[in-house]
Amino acid sequence: MDMTFYPAHLQGTAAAPASKSEAHRRMICAGLTKGETTLSGFMDSADMAATSRCLTALGSVITRKEDKLTIAGGAHRPCRLPVLDCGESGSTLRFFVPIALALAGGGIFRMHGRLGSRPMDVYRDLFVPRGVRWRMGVGCDGAAELTVQGKLENGNYVLPGNVSSQFVSGLMFALPLLSGDSMLTVQPPVESAGYIRMTLETIQESGIIMEELAPFKWRIPGNQTYHAQDGHLNGDYSQAAVFCCAGALGHDVTVTHLAKETTQGDRAVLKHLAALGAKVDETDAGVTVTAEKLHGAALDMSDCPDIAPILALTCQLAEGESHLTGCGRLRLKECDRLAATVDILNSLGGNARAEKDVIVIQGVPKLRGGVTVPDLMDHRMVMLASIAATVAQEPVLVEAVNNLNKSWPDYVNVYRQLGGKAE
Repeated sequence: MDMTFYPAHLQGTAAAPASKSEAHRRMICAGLTKGETTLSGFMDSADMAATSRCLTALGSVITRKEDKLTIAGGAHRPCRLPVLDCGESGSTLRFFVPIALALAGGGIFRMHGRLGSRPMDVYRDLFVPRGVRWRMGVGCDGAAELTVQGKLENGNYVLPGNVSSQFVSGLMFALPLLSGDSMLTVQPPVESAGYIRMTLETIQESGIIMEELAPFKWRIPGNQTYHAQDGHLNGDYSQAAVFCCAGALGHDVTVTHLAKETTQGDRAVLKHLAALGAKVDETDAGVTVTAEKLHGAALDMSDCPDIAPILALTCQLAEGESHLTGCGRLRLKECDRLAATVDILNSLGGNARAEKDVIVIQGVPKLRGGVTVPDLMDHRMVMLASIAATVAQEPVLVEAVNNLNKSWPDYVNVYRQLGGKAE
């Protein structure tokens, strides 16, 4: 579905949806128990549906009532090689490969969109020398399929720190389930460290012991059991960043349901906006960002790549030059987000360019708009274009707004409730 977004002033309060990163992890821990766990504050999306499908394939029973998700852990594991449909969720795929090896001797992982082309060689290089069979193919409907089969063995696992933290998290979930002890080491420099800490915190809350011998080096005892842990899901800073940046661009928006103490790496949006000259107010009522004048800055995106596109838009309307560094992994998302961000900003009348893994932005006083943003199969690009339209001189047509279903299906309704014009 295509939609046109118009210049408009946003004003009011928006509740951040539940953190996808936290929900993935808590759902998985719940599925690894033999008890029942209830998570409140849940919001459905395509990525959450993917994780639910994979848990169900491994024996969990999942029910939902309003914003409460109840997961009865898989006490009975599948006898056959399970089929795990990961949709377009990279987190789901990378979390479940080692889990499926540990619980079911592997699985057939179905992948849609660009997911089949996203890097998986880290696992292949770890598991194949340990006897795991690995085959990438295509299903009868044309969807990519990865088949892994074998036994995940305890032992010494070493991962480079400059790959996705999702590989680290996947091993963290699975290694405690094995019969013997393991060692897990992440070599520096470690990117997305906050997401590794989020996984560590979540599994420890579920009763799992991981002994940290040195920074990012753990001894993981085997034969451990996950224990049910009810909880409430906090708001998502990666989604909240959209309206926080809107505040810096002159809108009057307060974002609620955000925890001050969090391992979410995308909380960095607040310090990055402050570096651009914005004022950030955190109160019991929520987070409000305002700015009289923005100036260029150097912002490191290596630990928070998902918020780079919306921050790039904010930098585009700041005075002077900005550098968004550490953007290399943006190329491996639902689309090449580095190239897409640059292209969208320039089409709107901005001045941006890519220099290897850096986005360089020369601020402009206004955006022209009046363009069509093509279907890039990426929810972040839709959000970027929608906020750009509010401060542009002319409307912006965005193709395939339904891509928002991946992370925030209710986004357009929230946008309209704040005064945004979209049709």
